[in-house]
Amino acid sequence: MRSAPAALVLGLLLSAAPGAHAACPVGLKLSVDNDTAGSGYSEVKPQNWVSHNVDACKGTYRYLSAYVGDGTRKGKAIWQPKITTAGMYEVTAGYRASTNRTNDADYTLFDDLGGSQKMSVDQTKGSGCTKAVIGTAYCSVGGSCRLVLDGDDGKSDAADETTFVLKSCDASDAGSGGPCDGIKAIASYELCTETPTTCAGLFNDASGCTAYCAAAGMICTARFGAAPGCVKEANAPIPCGANNAHGSDWCECTLPAGSGGATGSGGTSTGGTTAAGGEAGFPATAGSGGASAGAGGSGGGWTGTGSTVAKVDAGPNTKGGTTADDGGGCGCRMRPSSPERWGIALLALIAGLTRTRRRCPRPSH
Repeated sequence: MRSAPAALVLGLLLSAAPGAHAACPVGLKLSVDNDTAGSGYSEVKPQNWVSHNVDACKGTYRYLSAYVGDGTRKGKAIWQPKITTAGMYEVTAGYRASTNRTNDADYTLFDDLGGSQKMSVDQTKGSGCTKAVIGTAYCSVGGSCRLVLDGDDGKSDAADETTFVLKSCDASDAGSGGPCDGIKAIASYELCTETPTTCAGLFNDASGCTAYCAAAGMICTARFGAAPGCVKEANAPIPCGANNAHGSDWCECTLPAGSGGATGSGGTSTGGTTAAGGEAGFPATAGSGGASAGAGGSGGGWTGTGSTVAKVDAGPNTKGGTTADDGGGCGCRMRPSSPERWGIALLALIAGLTRTRRRCPRPSH
């Protein structure tokens, strides 16, 4: 009986080896919509919501009306997707913008790591189907990550299709190492919007915007009057350093020029120190030192060359440095503990098969 061909054995072993799992399906899009039964859409006080189809993002949209239910125009819309692949999802809310909408639609994005992000959206701006990126959240299979729109101001909040788009399978990219964590840690501060390089929200303790932004290692770029609940008074600009004894003001913060990002949860990269304080999983600005950010603590994923900085998103195990640096990149894959050992073992097995293969006796002449 002939032995199995070496190439076949090699293929079977590679398919069973660590790291042979399917790649993370980055770009996977999940739609949660009031018109799609079972997609994960629900409401609190549904009797206060009305459907309409003019300029909807998909099918019909829902809005709070004073002419139905209890007449308060209060209720909640909830989008909770059916997650099939755990990872970081970018969440975008759709709604029909018009002049009779609320100017303070309060969204809260809950992740499956115990965190949340708040954002207030002025739905009077624009017209027709309008979309707003609320944030990025880690969602697990069977978890409870969700977006909630709280129509609590007695105005006409609108709700339409919300999408969850997979950006990474790496849980270390989660908001636990975000640039605004210092603000989140202070009970008297509200964080209303967050990007990799900016934070915005308000203080409720009269501390001022300079102190508010400094909590995240940032500087104040704009200040406005505000009220608790992420209410920004855009018509009331105030100098950033004003000593006006206000109990609450809205603060807009950004990273200082040339900084590498806020300090991440990891602090240092496994491939070396983080360039200019490079953030774990968040972008550094140009001129941050040009050194490789390596894994960037727990997040990783940003590398620099010269004076430019770019994120590597080509696929699993490419997020900042080598596979050995980032600990496996995409969480859908398992990193081999020792690639060299696998190679040696495979070569030895193939050599053994070759030596032990039964040979036919040569005919005598």
